Amino acid sequence: MKILNLMILASAISADALVAGNVLTVEEAAKKGLVKLIIKGKGGYTGEVIEMKIRNVTNAPISLRVEAGRRLDSQNNSEQDILVTQQQSFALAANQERSYNVSGMCCQAHNSAPSPKSVYTVGKMADTNLVKLASFIDKNKYYSNYTAQQAVWVVSDNNSIASIECGSREDVQNLRNYVSQITGRPIPAYDVVYKQQNEGSVAGRPVKVEGVFAYSLNIDNKVTIAIFNSEGKQVQLLFERQAHARGEYKLFYTFNTSQLPSGTYYAKMMTDGAVMKEEKIEF
Repeated sequence: MKILNLMILASAISADALVAGNVLTVEEAAKKGLVKLIIKGKGGYTGEVIEMKIRNVTNAPISLRVEAGRRLDSQNNSEQDILVTQQQSFALAANQERSYNVSGMCCQAHNSAPSPKSVYTVGKMADTNLVKLASFIDKNKYYSNYTAQQAVWVVSDNNSIASIECGSREDVQNLRNYVSQITGRPIPAYDVVYKQQNEGSVAGRPVKVEGVFAYSLNIDNKVTIAIFNSEGKQVQLLFERQAHARGEYKLFYTFNTSQLPSGTYYAKMMTDGAVMKEEKIEF
């Protein structure tokens, strides 16, 4: 009996020494058996979409943190994982249990939105660029910002940077610039507009591209502008043989993409059957 009591005491002392004065991640604490976690979705794509219930199973206070950039793993393969976008610290007394709201954003664009009470595991840290973006979102407090959610899908699912288009021009520009910086991808001169997502539905596909096609003429001429796929087939005519005087022009266009496969397309300006200018469009 004395040996058993000593073993229990030694175990308690070991646990107390492990947590004393240390700030552990929730993953570290769970792996060491110091806490029990129940992680559930609250429904929705963006904002405080996670409830994390933590129970300290030790006889000592414990300090924890959840990192911006942690990817919480959905146990439903048809629902999106959640990227934590705000680093938070938690303090629990000995044997205390508390629930916390955790800010995050979905990071699997073509899975459905998490439903209320969806089950998650603590997962692991996301890929490098997603961690950088999560820290950027945290720094700028974009926690419930749908423009930032669009940026997450650019990095997680390789969506076009042009799909970062919903929100204030300042936020759009700020997030486009940062995503371009960390990924090395250029910023397109157009917007890709996705079908508005409904709660619980699979993320929409690109429905249109909106952009500006600038061109000039040295002489009076008739101009045709159309959009072609990568095989050279015309998929949309913007206008045909329209008379122009010499000068500078800007065409504000809408390219309808809802019935087209994703890929590379080209907007072309032609006179007398010859291509005078073309611009690449990707979505």
